[in-house]
Amino acid sequence: MKTYIFSFLLFISTYCIGQEKPNFLWLICEDQSLFFSMYGDSSANTPNINKLAEDGIVYQNCQTTSPVCSPSRSCLITGMYPTTIGTHNMRAYKNSTQKINSHNSLPFYSAKPKKQIRFFTEDLRAKGYYCTNNSKEDYNMITSPLAWDESSQSAHWRNRKENQPFFSIFNFNITHESNIWKNRIIYTKDELENIKIPLFFPDNEEIKIDFLTNYKNIEKLDNQIGIIIDQLKSDGLYENTIIFFFSDHGGPFPRYKRSIYETGLRVPMLVKWIDDNDTGKSNQLISFVDFAPTILDVANIERDFPFEGVSFFKKDQRNYIYAATDRFDGKSDMRRSIRGHNFKLIYNDDTTTAVYRKINYRQQMKTMQVLDSLQLNQQLNIYFSNWYSKNKDRFELYNVSEDYFEVDNLIYSTKYDSIYKILHYNLFKWIEKSDFGNITESAMLDSMFTLSNSVPKLAIPKIIKNDFGYQIESSNLYTSIGWRNKNETVWNIYTKDELIKPLCDFEVLLFRPGYEILIKTFKK
Repeated sequence: MKTYIFSFLLFISTYCIGQEKPNFLWLICEDQSLFFSMYGDSSANTPNINKLAEDGIVYQNCQTTSPVCSPSRSCLITGMYPTTIGTHNMRAYKNSTQKINSHNSLPFYSAKPKKQIRFFTEDLRAKGYYCTNNSKEDYNMITSPLAWDESSQSAHWRNRKENQPFFSIFNFNITHESNIWKNRIIYTKDELENIKIPLFFPDNEEIKIDFLTNYKNIEKLDNQIGIIIDQLKSDGLYENTIIFFFSDHGGPFPRYKRSIYETGLRVPMLVKWIDDNDTGKSNQLISFVDFAPTILDVANIERDFPFEGVSFFKKDQRNYIYAATDRFDGKSDMRRSIRGHNFKLIYNDDTTTAVYRKINYRQQMKTMQVLDSLQLNQQLNIYFSNWYSKNKDRFELYNVSEDYFEVDNLIYSTKYDSIYKILHYNLFKWIEKSDFGNITESAMLDSMFTLSNSVPKLAIPKIIKNDFGYQIESSNLYTSIGWRNKNETVWNIYTKDELIKPLCDFEVLLFRPGYEILIKTFKK
């Protein structure tokens, strides 16, 4: 691994003495594992991603905290574990008039964390950054109205003030699981023969077509990324922009997405830093919970309360990465994992069922249909047959440095007893710290909300006027505060003891996850 700490410290010291702030660009694809040239898989032609990889650092061991989208995104935007803030059950929040989740018969809800949290883009905006999201939010909870200057399909750094630093996200759904069956391709014989699928999958033409389709979708993704990079370069911003490329979780196939194995958790991730010397590959352990603190660290922004993650610029910050799976649609299965550099331990709370869960949405994929048919006719290999029908072991132990697909469970080999004990101790140390990850979803709701699950309200803030402007005081705990002139659409971030000078009547907004958003108009 190439050492880059010195160059980073030089970079930070430079920006601290008043030079231009760095820009940040996140390019987020969906549902992808290590299907890229930078990880040795050249099945997809990706010249734009390859160029970014050449200009940056490719991270070999980046892992999401959940193998599905909305819990993962809640972690990215807050720097907190989903099991801490109560966002770990998939599709718990729905921004519509629909009240009851048909998957579990519980009310839809926006989690109410016990700890203080804040969308990290609020910290950036408070320091002058222009923050845009194009355009997926999907945080499994209500989005903070203060998170973005723009959040839409037209959101772009080009809409900012001249020379204003920016943080911009572009989301690409062309590689989403659904596009395996929506965009299924017409293929040539040579194309299909050249497709390699994991050895534990049956050697089946339909499965190969699905994998080939995924690679073709990756090529479309690369074209879309190329357009954004060209825009950045034409604006003269490429050199001063830190670019992240990563997936929201693992690949679209069975035993990938929704799976606590490496195929569901380990994601492609590269960062093009500003320093030209920051290139190569890194074996550093990185969790999604680390992304937010890393951005604020690089931007030289300190916040008034901690993240659960750590900046991955700082050497040897992490010995382990953790992950959790819970409810996907109507299927619940509490599984927890800890991973070091070489070994990974999985804890299965329920040992009375197999790993397989029927997910109706996934049944649209030909690969899943083939597996179902082979299972029905008792023609599956041992691996997938066990996936369908063998009750889970309480613990699973894998050498992920040698066994990426985690097919060889080492838990019953005494050779690895010492490794198991260390991982077991640290895993349960993490589990025990969880605010909500150890109880059922219904019990969690009962603990968050009272009075028939009614959403609590915030107290109206106090406005203090003097000859120079207005101050906003709030007695509410853990709230973010924003304000704007009555005729404006974008909220300004209010910082403690700030003196605001509205041009006319003005509005004040209070936001705390799990509470009703408060907006109050005040006369100037």
